[in-house]
Amino acid sequence: MGLQITYVFGAFRLDTATELLWQENIPITLAPKIYRLLFYFLQNPERLISHEELFSSVWEGRFVDDSAIRLAVNALRKALQDNSKFPEYILTVHKKGYRFTVKVSIHVPLASVSADLSNPLHYRAQALDLPVYDEHSLHVAKLVQALQLSSKGERRLVFLQGKQQVGKTTLLNAFLSAVHHPELSVLRARCVPMHGSVEPYMPLLEALERHCRAAHGKLLIEQLSALAPSWLHQMSTVLNPDELAMLHLKGTQGNGIHMLREGAELIEALSQQSTFILILDNAHWSDHETLDLLNFLMFRCCATKLLIIISYRSCDKGEGVQRIAKMQTELVARGFGQELVMQSPVC
Repeated sequence: MGLQITYVFGAFRLDTATELLWQENIPITLAPKIYRLLFYFLQNPERLISHEELFSSVWEGRFVDDSAIRLAVNALRKALQDNSKFPEYILTVHKKGYRFTVKVSIHVPLASVSADLSNPLHYRAQALDLPVYDEHSLHVAKLVQALQLSSKGERRLVFLQGKQQVGKTTLLNAFLSAVHHPELSVLRARCVPMHGSVEPYMPLLEALERHCRAAHGKLLIEQLSALAPSWLHQMSTVLNPDELAMLHLKGTQGNGIHMLREGAELIEALSQQSTFILILDNAHWSDHETLDLLNFLMFRCCATKLLIIISYRSCDKGEGVQRIAKMQTELVARGFGQELVMQSPVC
């Protein structure tokens, strides 16, 4: 059984385990497409959702015309007893799309939290009881849900945005504390402001180097040597003289495209057997190459259990935010990414 998440909104609640909509104690059965439409609205409340995004995410890119969306929205309105002229739930934005206008809360009961993710990553039950419907709990639950989708082979990229000191780091720490994970299942890289030339992939290289120097680092060095020697060449201080000599014999100083491909193959290898979480903190300061790699990973075709989280300040005026915004628009529209916007500081 999957994670049982209940979405509560207005006079209704949606049980994802049974896929039933409830109005108090009255169950309402939804057709599969109408359920998927409501589920997507609940995952993206109070945000304008374009027709193109619905085509990609709910209809999974199948060719349908606008009338199919209108019919599905009308059916959902009927289930919610929502008046299109005076909407309480679904607002039509002329020629642009739809907005689910009510606040949505999430509840994850303790009894539903099970070790249904591929070992060795599994939920820590006591950390996921989220009866308090606040923004912080809502976002933790959404990250957990994204993790569950990743564990089933559906790679995900979450864009976590908010102003400085709103609590993005605290939220990520709470999310990671909610899951048990072996050392190699999480790679957390942090960008720093640089005034001048920036080494390509620097935050990822530093995070990998920390793992290589740790007690479990031998396995990672072996994987780097086999799959990404040009990356290992940038971390030559973690090697002994014999290993360094062998690395030089391979001629490992690849160009940018070579490192991009090797980096993707390494991360996919780390996420083949168990779920792998890659977090890029302060991504508004990221180099172009790191963002290109994360974007490239989302378009690759092989099955992986990969969750990427990009945390950034959306109000920053730098070039990094512009690149992230472009990525975000493209990936969300294609159904590969999702947005989490933090509004209130974590107390």
